[in-house]
Amino acid sequence: MPALSIPAFHVSDLTKAKGAGEVFIQSRKDATSSGVYSMQLDVRFDPAVDEYPQGSLVIRADLSDSAKGIFKASSIELINSYGKHNPTVYLTGRCDDTVQPDAKGCRFWVMIANNKSANQQGTPDIAGFAIHDRTGNRIAYGCGPVRAGDFEVMPK
Repeated sequence: MPALSIPAFHVSDLTKAKGAGEVFIQSRKDATSSGVYSMQLDVRFDPAVDEYPQGSLVIRADLSDSAKGIFKASSIELINSYGKHNPTVYLTGRCDDTVQPDAKGCRFWVMIANNKSANQQGTPDIAGFAIHDRTGNRIAYGCGPVRAGDFEVMPK
């Protein structure tokens, strides 16, 4: 009889993140791709009041080496954040998409580093994402400096 094992236990922590931003990656631009993706999110989790993380996330991707389309979170399953001077948030969950063919069983992973406040000089915010289908195939991905917009991350 095989040994029993306990699956990894993931717990979200007190976090709030919101904003919108656009990222341009020169190496992901070609004749059919603009090299741009954008993210818009408003997510939160307070373990004192919420049973699960909640909110909205939309990613619009037009990058080479990726499916082009819109990915919208249908659930946010895990959200964690840390940091005082450049708070960073990670979230993951399920998503719906507009890509063809449809990416069945779509799941997302997002990371945002809040490096500065809106209209402030300094290191730009960083936004990254990866989308996989139910078999683990990568559908879309990107990570880079935010060239327009701003994200605000408020960890515990």
